[in-house]
Amino acid sequence: MAPPVVDLSKTLSLAATTAAERALLAQLQGNLLKGHGRPHAAHLLLRFGQAQAGRTLLRGLLPLIGRADVQLADARRVRAARAAGMPLQTPPFVACLLSASGYRALQVPRERWPSDPAFAEGLKDRQPMLRDPDPAGWEPPWRGEVHALLQLAGDARQVEAQLAAWAGALPPGIALLGVERTRAWRNAGGEGIEHFGFVTGRSQPLMIDEDLARDALRRGPSQRWSPRAPLGQVLVRDPTVDDATAHGSYVVCRKLEQNVHAFRQAEAALARGLRKLGAAADAALAGAMLVGRFADGTPLALQGRGGLAPPQADDFDYADDPQGLRCPLHAHIRKTNPRGDTVREFGIAPEAERARLMARRSMPYGERRQDAQMRFSDAPSHGVGLLFMACQASIVEQFEFSQANRANDEGFVLGHTGVDPLAGQGGAVKHRHHAGWGDAQAPTLAQRMAGFVTLKGGEYFFAPSLGFFAGL
Repeated sequence: MAPPVVDLSKTLSLAATTAAERALLAQLQGNLLKGHGRPHAAHLLLRFGQAQAGRTLLRGLLPLIGRADVQLADARRVRAARAAGMPLQTPPFVACLLSASGYRALQVPRERWPSDPAFAEGLKDRQPMLRDPDPAGWEPPWRGEVHALLQLAGDARQVEAQLAAWAGALPPGIALLGVERTRAWRNAGGEGIEHFGFVTGRSQPLMIDEDLARDALRRGPSQRWSPRAPLGQVLVRDPTVDDATAHGSYVVCRKLEQNVHAFRQAEAALARGLRKLGAAADAALAGAMLVGRFADGTPLALQGRGGLAPPQADDFDYADDPQGLRCPLHAHIRKTNPRGDTVREFGIAPEAERARLMARRSMPYGERRQDAQMRFSDAPSHGVGLLFMACQASIVEQFEFSQANRANDEGFVLGHTGVDPLAGQGGAVKHRHHAGWGDAQAPTLAQRMAGFVTLKGGEYFFAPSLGFFAGL
């Protein structure tokens, strides 16, 4: 009898899973198809000095690693408890990722490694193509080989307890290179925000039918843009396990420092320049021109001021704004998710355009001060940022394509657009900002706005199936 096979070209219905899909979920790590949702996390960067020590450590992780099926069941219980007015504490969450150098250190045969060529080379060796800073200048834990990333997530108390237990119990032959601590920050409405103060987590690809149904219930049927994505946008077979239901995902991890002070200065300077041209511009509009959304999540493509309710704020595209008169072509969310721009300009199929998107699992790092309205009241120039983490089926075709061919490409989507002000690196083209929202006759201010985000380290990882850990 042929082994059961999961159709990765479709989404997953939890209410009608097949035997093969249940087997997949039982040995798939959590946080891939759906974010773990914990407010705090510590990421331990490990190096294996001895293959056997590494294998023993990873094999011992097997009962601790958060399985996808358990994570999804926990999420259902939490939603039910909240609906009943009885908040339920979630258990801690654990995940483990391996780099190509980690597979090598564990002496896994090369032909059994995950096959993505970028993964095999590692992030440092892709530096020229990505225009990344020289790895010699990265933060020390990231400069050498990082073999594994152990993620411990939960509430603050749970994470500290897990971290203390792990830091004091690593066996000989395992080096703890460093710990990256992250935490969620929220605005007054309870939505997650990043250090520039903008709502995060919008436009995530959704691969589970029940998540799609809840999304549609909140905002109505999709008219312009759908978050639907097949399982194969994130999952690939785990080549180390001889089981057709064993899957994993490539995870790009990049520590991105955010210069909040410089960003605030740029917002103010852009607003002043636009006002000189007759625009009624303030820092909020200037920031939206760089990000593509106002801080509250309102897309600049829909209106020239904030205030749209969250459920209605994601069903949009740029069909009515091909020249960037509403949302600038260089805006971060337009560069990284063009929503039909490549369909119109290059004849790309809509499905192919959306296939480039990654499932983002990032969290902010660093401490801040917030006022009574939950707004950030400080503006640090260093020490805060985003631990960018994104899951995908192909690093080459998803992350690297997005970084090199969109964020860094000054001619994407049209000539002389400039780099993405947040994610882009290199370049010299000045960004063009229209002094009247949607007004083709309004004057334009040419001003380059970039350099607010700096890569401090990172690596390409793979999230193996639980079958990999069991077989060590």
